[in-house]
Amino acid sequence: MKIKRTTLLWVLDCLALLTFIATFTPLVIPENETAPFFMGLPYTMWMGLLVSIIFVVLAYFVSIVNKEGKNAD
Repeated sequence: MKIKRTTLLWVLDCLALLTFIATFTPLVIPENETAPFFMGLPYTMWMGLLVSIIFVVLAYFVSIVNKEGKNAD
């Protein structure tokens, strides 16, 4: 179980690192571009919101994986 948990944490860490790197690429922050708009928000704003949601979901998964057996409900 320890190896599986360590591997899962490693995968989640890699996903967080890739998401962090992608945040500063033209994928999220395009140069001199605000279109397309989605619900009144420019592209950079809603992509930033999506990245934030991804980080929250990854943090939630890490908290689930890191639960100790003695503290779990």
